[in-house]
Amino acid sequence: MTDKTTYMSLVQQMAKDGAPIAALSLGYADARRRHNLERLAGDIRFVGINELLTRLSTIGKAFAETPELSKLTFIIKRTHADFLTALEATLSGYFSVASDAMRDVLEIQYLLMDFAINPGHADDWLTTDDKDRWKRFAPAPVRKRLQAAGVVRFGDKAESKDYKGHSMGLHLSPTPLINSADGIVPEHSWLNEAGFWEMFDHGRGLLRGLTMLIEKAAPGSRAEDEIKKDMASFDEASRQAERLKRVWLAIPEAAVKLHEGDPATAGHIVLGALAGSGILDRDLIVSAGGDDAVLEALIEAMHQLAESDEPVSRAAARAFLSIAKSDDKDTTTSSKQDEQPRQ
Repeated sequence: MTDKTTYMSLVQQMAKDGAPIAALSLGYADARRRHNLERLAGDIRFVGINELLTRLSTIGKAFAETPELSKLTFIIKRTHADFLTALEATLSGYFSVASDAMRDVLEIQYLLMDFAINPGHADDWLTTDDKDRWKRFAPAPVRKRLQAAGVVRFGDKAESKDYKGHSMGLHLSPTPLINSADGIVPEHSWLNEAGFWEMFDHGRGLLRGLTMLIEKAAPGSRAEDEIKKDMASFDEASRQAERLKRVWLAIPEAAVKLHEGDPATAGHIVLGALAGSGILDRDLIVSAGGDDAVLEALIEAMHQLAESDEPVSRAAARAFLSIAKSDDKDTTTSSKQDEQPRQ
């Protein structure tokens, strides 16, 4: 006899059995997961993440059969689990969980790089006692060694901001954060997409760290053959995630220009990002400058994006419409001032 018990029926029973708050949270996460899976059906990013997971599995097997690397096989398995955690958390709306999983991958990347540039450190890390391990291999001393070796430039904006962001998200402080530390992020929040940026950013970083270690510790091994194989789906998915990330970053950049009293530049920043990502037709944007009908079509397209399910393009379109509205007000005010009789 087929068991027709569903997940939601179990959640509902959980509520009846005296745990309504916990049941509500589980039900909400399941609803978010279903919504995101429907919204992202057929998305290349799933294929890209799957390729990364497959590659980590094959590299893990190659580590296990390579004497110089075998003792570190468990680290590869841990990163595999980190990406699965981040994927589930992103789909369920728990961005802070995805971010914490990717911080783990980031610290593993740096540790692998440290092992690559300092022969003997891997064995030291594996055999030293807990107190000495923390003293020598905690994130701070590892970063200092990488900085001194010129492997990672933490003075660079992207590197510094990324690590600082993860640290602020993990450690309690009075600084308010834009994440899901208080629970599931809102349905249309850009953070529903940010988990994918994290996975691809840190997936690339992890592959870099693995490549450095394998080339140093086990050149010519099967692990080196595996790490050097093309990852076409991962690369394509990574580019798509990066394009959406650039669209989101254009919004605060445009906000600065709007605050400076330059709505025209603010609008062009958002439109340029949308066109560069392929969300909007570049020809439509170019033609809108001298054709009222095309401009009207552009505005209509932005209104449609503003109501879409895709969080980043939705936010960008709403930002543009807000900028356009502000520009109209400024133009109207300026026109009325020009019409005033001169004294």
